[in-house]
Amino acid sequence: MAFKGRRSGSKDSDLSLTPQEWDERARNLVLNRLTRGPRTKKQLAQMLALKEVPEEIAATILDRFEEVHLIDDAAYARAFASDRRASRGLSKSALKRELNQAGVAAEFIEEALDPIQLEDEVLLAINLVRKRWRSVSALPREARQRRLAGFLGRRGFGGSIISAAISAVEQESASA
Repeated sequence: MAFKGRRSGSKDSDLSLTPQEWDERARNLVLNRLTRGPRTKKQLAQMLALKEVPEEIAATILDRFEEVHLIDDAAYARAFASDRRASRGLSKSALKRELNQAGVAAEFIEEALDPIQLEDEVLLAINLVRKRWRSVSALPREARQRRLAGFLGRRGFGGSIISAAISAVEQESASA
């Protein structure tokens, strides 16, 4: 025997919410999302839009959370760049692309990525190639270079950095 009444979270019941109830609901939605990890203002705005929170209420809540630094796109960009660089080995250009997609402002992206220098990019690419070297070292040179170039390319590295990294590791292995 199934209950045929409306669920409390159904869209029909949401239509009858007062502005205060919408405010409380939006605040709870944002807090719940932020407890799972930092989010950008744009990501939270999209989540509230999907939950059909009225725009004016969503904007007010998001602005208030930003004022009290519960939403901080600059801090998000710095943490995201550091984490993704360490965990996935992403290049500066790949980080920039992902931060843009997350809705981070260009000034915060530049601030977060500014400390990354060309030498850092080359060293990261060399370390990534070193980690992959054992699995590709037995392949013919062309196949090995193609696989390593594809691997680094998917992480956003440019052609000159890819060539330099592969050449450096090839020279290391030849002299070992």
